[in-house]
Amino acid sequence: MNSLDTATSSEPATTPVAHARASHLHYAEFLHRWGLLLVLILAIVFFSIRLPDTFLQWSTFHDLIAGQAPSLVLALAAVLVLVVGEFDLSLGATFGITQYIALQMMIDHGVSVVAAMLLSLVLGALVGLINVALIVGAKVNSFIATIGVQTALIGLATLVSNGNQPIFAGAPESFTSIGNNQILTIPLSVWVALVVAALLWVVLDYTSFGRTMRATGANRVAARLSGLRTTRALVVALLVASVLAAFAGLLDAARTGTSDSTSGPMYLLPAYAAAFLGATGSKSSTYSVPGTILAILLVAVGVTGLQLMGAASWVTNFFNGVVLLAAVLLSQLARKRSG
Repeated sequence: MNSLDTATSSEPATTPVAHARASHLHYAEFLHRWGLLLVLILAIVFFSIRLPDTFLQWSTFHDLIAGQAPSLVLALAAVLVLVVGEFDLSLGATFGITQYIALQMMIDHGVSVVAAMLLSLVLGALVGLINVALIVGAKVNSFIATIGVQTALIGLATLVSNGNQPIFAGAPESFTSIGNNQILTIPLSVWVALVVAALLWVVLDYTSFGRTMRATGANRVAARLSGLRTTRALVVALLVASVLAAFAGLLDAARTGTSDSTSGPMYLLPAYAAAFLGATGSKSSTYSVPGTILAILLVAVGVTGLQLMGAASWVTNFFNGVVLLAAVLLSQLARKRSG
Protein backbone atom coordinates (compact mmCIF):
# COMPACT_ATOMS: atom_id res chain seq x y z
CA MET A 1 0.00 0.00 0.00
CA ASN A 2 1.45 3.34 -0.98
CA SER A 3 1.64 6.42 1.24
CA LEU A 4 -1.41 7.96 -0.40
CA ASP A 5 -3.51 4.89 0.38
CA THR A 6 -2.19 4.88 3.95
CA ALA A 7 -3.11 8.53 4.51
CA THR A 8 -6.52 7.96 2.94
CA SER A 9 -7.27 4.91 5.04
CA SER A 10 -6.18 6.60 8.28
CA GLU A 11 -8.18 9.78 7.69
CA PRO A 12 -11.59 8.44 8.86
CA ALA A 13 -10.00 7.24 12.10
CA THR A 14 -8.39 10.56 12.95
CA THR A 15 -11.10 12.92 11.76
CA PRO A 16 -13.54 12.26 14.65
CA VAL A 17 -10.73 12.74 17.16
CA ALA A 18 -9.63 15.97 15.54
CA HIS A 19 -13.21 17.14 15.35
CA ALA A 20 -13.82 16.37 19.04
CA ARG A 21 -10.62 18.15 19.99
CA ALA A 22 -11.57 21.21 17.95
CA SER A 23 -15.03 21.25 19.54
CA HIS A 24 -13.51 21.01 23.00
CA LEU A 25 -11.11 23.87 22.30
CA HIS A 26 -13.93 25.98 20.89
CA TYR A 27 -16.04 25.31 23.99
CA ALA A 28 -13.11 26.10 26.30
CA GLU A 29 -12.41 29.31 24.40
CA PHE A 30 -16.06 30.34 24.72
CA LEU A 31 -16.04 29.74 28.49
CA HIS A 32 -12.70 31.48 28.82
CA ARG A 33 -13.90 34.57 27.01
CA TRP A 34 -17.46 34.79 28.32
CA GLY A 35 -17.28 32.83 31.57
CA LEU A 36 -17.01 35.89 33.80
CA LEU A 37 -20.09 37.47 32.24
CA LEU A 38 -22.01 34.19 32.55
CA VAL A 39 -21.10 33.89 36.24
CA LEU A 40 -22.28 37.47 36.81
CA ILE A 41 -25.59 36.70 35.12
CA LEU A 42 -26.00 33.49 37.12
CA ALA A 43 -25.28 35.35 40.37
CA ILE A 44 -27.92 37.96 39.55
CA VAL A 45 -30.44 35.25 38.66
CA PHE A 46 -29.65 33.30 41.86
CA PHE A 47 -30.11 36.24 44.21
CA SER A 48 -33.15 37.43 42.28
CA ILE A 49 -34.83 34.05 42.83
CA ARG A 50 -33.60 33.75 46.40
CA LEU A 51 -34.47 37.34 47.38
CA PRO A 52 -37.25 38.52 45.05
CA ASP A 53 -38.59 41.13 47.48
CA THR A 54 -35.28 42.84 48.17
CA PHE A 55 -32.62 42.08 45.56
CA LEU A 56 -34.92 42.86 42.62
CA GLN A 57 -35.65 46.37 43.87
CA TRP A 58 -34.23 49.28 41.85
CA SER A 59 -33.00 50.85 45.09
CA THR A 60 -30.80 47.79 45.66
CA PHE A 61 -29.22 48.02 42.22
CA HIS A 62 -28.85 51.79 42.58
CA ASP A 63 -27.02 51.45 45.88
CA LEU A 64 -24.94 48.59 44.50
CA ILE A 65 -23.78 50.66 41.53
CA ALA A 66 -23.36 53.89 43.49
CA GLY A 67 -20.83 52.36 45.85
CA GLN A 68 -18.55 50.91 43.17
CA ALA A 69 -16.99 54.07 41.73
CA PRO A 70 -14.09 54.24 44.25
CA SER A 71 -13.53 50.47 44.02
CA LEU A 72 -13.43 50.60 40.23
CA VAL A 73 -10.90 53.44 40.07
CA LEU A 74 -8.68 51.73 42.66
CA ALA A 75 -8.91 48.45 40.73
CA LEU A 76 -7.90 50.30 37.57
CA ALA A 77 -4.87 51.60 39.43
CA ALA A 78 -3.97 48.02 40.31
CA VAL A 79 -4.46 46.97 36.67
CA LEU A 80 -2.09 49.69 35.49
CA VAL A 81 0.71 48.42 37.72
CA LEU A 82 0.03 44.75 36.99
CA VAL A 83 0.17 45.41 33.23
CA VAL A 84 3.84 46.39 33.52
CA GLY A 85 4.60 43.37 35.68
CA GLU A 86 4.78 45.00 39.11
CA PHE A 87 2.78 45.21 42.34
CA ASP A 88 1.80 48.28 44.34
CA LEU A 89 0.55 47.42 47.81
CA SER A 90 0.61 51.07 48.88
CA LEU A 91 -2.49 51.91 46.82
CA GLY A 92 -4.87 51.31 49.73
CA ALA A 93 -2.89 53.44 52.16
CA THR A 94 -2.63 56.19 49.54
CA PHE A 95 -6.39 55.96 49.09
CA GLY A 96 -6.93 56.49 52.84
CA ILE A 97 -4.46 59.19 53.77
CA THR A 98 -5.05 61.46 50.75
CA GLN A 99 -8.82 61.55 51.18
CA TYR A 100 -8.44 62.29 54.90
CA ILE A 101 -6.03 65.16 54.29
CA ALA A 102 -8.34 66.59 51.61
CA LEU A 103 -11.34 66.63 53.96
CA GLN A 104 -9.19 67.95 56.79
CA MET A 105 -8.05 70.84 54.61
CA MET A 106 -11.63 71.68 53.62
CA ILE A 107 -13.19 71.41 57.08
CA ASP A 108 -10.48 72.52 59.50
CA HIS A 109 -8.49 74.96 57.41
CA GLY A 110 -11.05 76.41 55.03
CA VAL A 111 -9.21 75.36 51.88
CA SER A 112 -11.38 75.46 48.77
CA VAL A 113 -12.70 72.19 47.36
CA VAL A 114 -10.68 72.47 44.16
CA ALA A 115 -7.45 73.30 46.00
CA ALA A 116 -7.93 70.48 48.50
CA MET A 117 -8.63 67.97 45.73
CA LEU A 118 -5.56 69.09 43.80
CA LEU A 119 -3.47 68.79 46.97
CA SER A 120 -4.75 65.24 47.40
CA LEU A 121 -3.75 64.32 43.85
CA VAL A 122 -0.33 65.93 44.31
CA LEU A 123 0.19 63.85 47.45
CA GLY A 124 -0.76 60.78 45.47
CA ALA A 125 1.82 61.71 42.83
CA LEU A 126 4.42 62.18 45.58
CA VAL A 127 3.77 58.64 46.81
CA GLY A 128 4.15 57.47 43.22
CA LEU A 129 7.50 59.25 42.93
CA ILE A 130 8.71 57.51 46.08
CA ASN A 131 7.68 54.17 44.59
CA VAL A 132 9.47 55.05 41.35
CA ALA A 133 12.64 55.95 43.25
CA LEU A 134 12.60 52.65 45.12
CA ILE A 135 11.48 50.31 42.33
CA VAL A 136 12.98 51.88 39.20
CA GLY A 137 15.85 53.81 40.73
CA ALA A 138 17.06 51.59 43.57
CA LYS A 139 15.84 48.34 41.92
CA VAL A 140 14.00 47.24 45.08
CA ASN A 141 11.45 44.50 44.55
CA SER A 142 8.07 46.21 44.08
CA PHE A 143 6.35 43.94 46.58
CA ILE A 144 8.82 44.78 49.34
CA ALA A 145 9.12 48.46 48.43
CA THR A 146 5.39 49.15 48.42
CA ILE A 147 4.83 47.22 51.65
CA GLY A 148 7.35 49.57 53.24
CA VAL A 149 5.66 52.62 51.72
CA GLN A 150 2.27 51.37 52.84
CA THR A 151 3.47 50.88 56.42
CA ALA A 152 4.98 54.37 56.48
CA LEU A 153 1.74 55.88 55.13
CA ILE A 154 -0.33 54.11 57.77
CA GLY A 155 1.94 55.64 60.42
CA LEU A 156 1.59 59.10 58.87
CA ALA A 157 -2.17 58.64 58.69
CA THR A 158 -2.23 58.00 62.43
CA LEU A 159 -0.29 61.25 62.93
CA VAL A 160 -2.43 63.51 60.74
CA SER A 161 -5.68 62.03 62.10
CA ASN A 162 -4.71 62.49 65.76
CA GLY A 163 -4.73 58.80 66.52
CA ASN A 164 -7.06 57.68 63.73
CA GLN A 165 -9.99 59.93 64.63
CA PRO A 166 -12.52 59.70 61.76
CA ILE A 167 -14.13 62.71 60.14
CA PHE A 168 -17.90 62.29 60.37
CA ALA A 169 -19.34 65.60 59.22
CA GLY A 170 -18.61 69.06 57.87
CA ALA A 171 -17.73 68.24 54.26
CA PRO A 172 -18.76 71.08 51.91
CA GLU A 173 -21.84 70.43 49.84
CA SER A 174 -19.97 71.37 46.69
CA PHE A 175 -17.69 68.41 47.40
CA THR A 176 -20.30 65.83 48.39
CA SER A 177 -22.34 66.73 45.32
CA ILE A 178 -19.68 64.96 43.25
CA GLY A 179 -20.65 61.72 44.91
CA ASN A 180 -24.40 62.29 45.29
CA ASN A 181 -25.61 64.29 42.30
CA GLN A 182 -27.13 62.11 39.60
CA ILE A 183 -27.25 62.02 35.82
CA LEU A 184 -29.96 59.74 34.41
CA THR A 185 -30.49 58.38 37.96
CA ILE A 186 -26.84 57.27 38.12
CA PRO A 187 -24.50 59.06 40.57
CA LEU A 188 -22.02 61.48 39.03
CA SER A 189 -19.13 59.63 40.65
CA VAL A 190 -20.02 56.49 38.68
CA TRP A 191 -19.96 58.42 35.40
CA VAL A 192 -16.59 59.90 36.36
CA ALA A 193 -15.23 56.42 37.14
CA LEU A 194 -16.49 55.12 33.79
CA VAL A 195 -14.78 58.00 31.98
CA VAL A 196 -11.51 57.10 33.72
CA ALA A 197 -12.05 53.46 32.73
CA ALA A 198 -12.72 54.40 29.11
CA LEU A 199 -9.57 56.53 28.91
CA LEU A 200 -7.42 53.80 30.42
CA TRP A 201 -8.96 51.19 28.10
CA VAL A 202 -8.12 53.31 25.03
CA VAL A 203 -4.55 53.90 26.21
CA LEU A 204 -3.83 50.25 27.03
CA ASP A 205 -5.49 48.65 24.02
CA TYR A 206 -5.31 51.21 21.23
CA THR A 207 -2.09 53.20 21.60
CA SER A 208 1.56 52.40 20.99
CA PHE A 209 2.40 53.38 24.56
CA GLY A 210 -0.19 50.91 25.86
CA ARG A 211 1.42 48.18 23.76
CA THR A 212 4.79 49.17 25.21
CA MET A 213 3.37 48.81 28.72
CA ARG A 214 1.99 45.36 27.95
CA ALA A 215 5.28 44.29 26.35
CA THR A 216 7.11 45.53 29.44
CA GLY A 217 4.98 43.35 31.66
CA ALA A 218 5.14 40.33 29.36
CA ASN A 219 8.93 40.24 28.90
CA ARG A 220 10.85 43.28 30.04
CA VAL A 221 14.23 42.15 28.74
CA ALA A 222 12.90 41.32 25.29
CA ALA A 223 10.97 44.59 25.17
CA ARG A 224 14.07 46.57 26.08
CA LEU A 225 16.16 44.76 23.48
CA SER A 226 13.48 45.56 20.93
CA GLY A 227 14.04 49.25 21.58
CA LEU A 228 10.93 49.87 23.68
CA ARG A 229 11.18 52.42 26.48
CA THR A 230 10.39 50.10 29.35
CA THR A 231 11.67 52.44 32.05
CA ARG A 232 9.27 55.16 30.96
CA ALA A 233 6.42 52.64 30.98
CA LEU A 234 7.25 51.65 34.57
CA VAL A 235 7.52 55.26 35.75
CA VAL A 236 4.22 56.28 34.16
CA ALA A 237 2.40 53.22 35.49
CA LEU A 238 3.57 53.73 39.08
CA LEU A 239 2.91 57.48 39.04
CA VAL A 240 -0.54 57.31 37.45
CA ALA A 241 -1.57 54.40 39.68
CA SER A 242 -0.83 56.41 42.83
CA VAL A 243 -2.72 59.42 41.46
CA LEU A 244 -5.68 57.17 40.63
CA ALA A 245 -5.58 55.76 44.18
CA ALA A 246 -5.80 59.30 45.56
CA PHE A 247 -8.63 60.09 43.13
CA ALA A 248 -10.48 56.95 44.24
CA GLY A 249 -10.18 58.16 47.82
CA LEU A 250 -11.69 61.50 46.85
CA LEU A 251 -14.64 59.77 45.16
CA ASP A 252 -15.24 57.71 48.29
CA ALA A 253 -15.09 60.74 50.57
CA ALA A 254 -17.39 62.69 48.26
CA ARG A 255 -19.94 59.86 48.33
CA THR A 256 -20.09 59.55 52.13
CA GLY A 257 -18.92 62.97 53.31
CA THR A 258 -16.74 61.16 55.85
CA SER A 259 -13.24 59.76 56.05
CA ASP A 260 -11.38 57.18 58.10
CA SER A 261 -7.65 57.28 57.49
CA THR A 262 -7.38 53.56 58.25
CA SER A 263 -10.06 52.43 55.77
CA GLY A 264 -7.90 52.51 52.64
CA PRO A 265 -6.11 49.15 53.07
CA MET A 266 -9.52 47.42 53.25
CA TYR A 267 -10.10 48.40 49.62
CA LEU A 268 -6.80 46.91 48.45
CA LEU A 269 -7.68 43.20 48.34
CA PRO A 270 -10.99 43.68 46.49
CA ALA A 271 -9.16 45.89 43.98
CA TYR A 272 -6.58 43.23 43.20
CA ALA A 273 -9.25 40.53 43.22
CA ALA A 274 -11.11 42.46 40.52
CA ALA A 275 -7.92 42.98 38.51
CA PHE A 276 -6.95 39.29 38.59
CA LEU A 277 -10.49 38.08 38.02
CA GLY A 278 -10.87 40.50 35.13
CA ALA A 279 -7.83 38.96 33.45
CA THR A 280 -9.61 35.60 33.25
CA GLY A 281 -12.34 37.20 31.17
CA SER A 282 -10.08 38.65 28.50
CA LYS A 283 -9.42 36.83 25.25
CA SER A 284 -5.64 36.92 25.67
CA SER A 285 -5.62 36.33 29.45
CA THR A 286 -4.23 39.80 30.09
CA TYR A 287 -5.32 42.43 32.56
CA SER A 288 -8.14 44.37 30.95
CA VAL A 289 -10.42 47.26 31.75
CA PRO A 290 -13.69 45.63 30.57
CA GLY A 291 -12.89 42.46 32.52
CA THR A 292 -12.15 44.49 35.64
CA ILE A 293 -15.51 46.26 35.38
CA LEU A 294 -17.30 42.90 35.15
CA ALA A 295 -15.30 41.60 38.11
CA ILE A 296 -16.17 44.65 40.21
CA LEU A 297 -19.86 44.08 39.48
CA LEU A 298 -19.57 40.37 40.28
CA VAL A 299 -17.96 41.02 43.66
CA ALA A 300 -20.51 43.75 44.43
CA VAL A 301 -23.44 41.50 43.50
CA GLY A 302 -22.05 38.68 45.62
CA VAL A 303 -21.43 40.82 48.69
CA THR A 304 -24.77 42.63 48.40
CA GLY A 305 -26.68 39.38 47.95
CA LEU A 306 -24.99 37.76 50.93
CA GLN A 307 -25.68 40.79 53.11
CA LEU A 308 -29.35 40.81 52.10
CA MET A 309 -29.51 37.12 53.02
CA GLY A 310 -28.44 38.08 56.53
CA ALA A 311 -24.84 36.88 56.37
CA ALA A 312 -22.59 37.89 59.25
CA SER A 313 -20.19 40.81 58.85
CA TRP A 314 -17.16 38.52 58.54
CA VAL A 315 -18.61 36.96 55.39
CA THR A 316 -17.71 40.02 53.29
CA ASN A 317 -13.99 39.70 54.02
CA PHE A 318 -14.17 35.93 53.61
CA PHE A 319 -15.91 36.33 50.25
CA ASN A 320 -13.35 38.88 49.04
CA GLY A 321 -10.51 36.59 50.08
CA VAL A 322 -12.00 33.58 48.32
CA VAL A 323 -12.62 35.64 45.19
CA LEU A 324 -9.00 36.85 45.23
CA LEU A 325 -7.64 33.30 45.55
CA ALA A 326 -9.98 32.01 42.85
CA ALA A 327 -9.05 34.90 40.58
CA VAL A 328 -5.32 34.25 40.94
CA LEU A 329 -5.75 30.52 40.28
CA LEU A 330 -7.98 31.11 37.26
CA SER A 331 -5.60 33.75 35.93
CA GLN A 332 -2.67 31.33 36.18
CA LEU A 333 -4.64 28.57 34.45
CA ALA A 334 -5.70 30.95 31.70
CA ARG A 335 -2.12 32.10 31.14
CA LYS A 336 -0.87 28.50 30.95
CA ARG A 337 -3.61 27.69 28.48
CA SER A 338 -2.85 30.70 26.28
CA GLY A 339 0.84 29.88 26.47
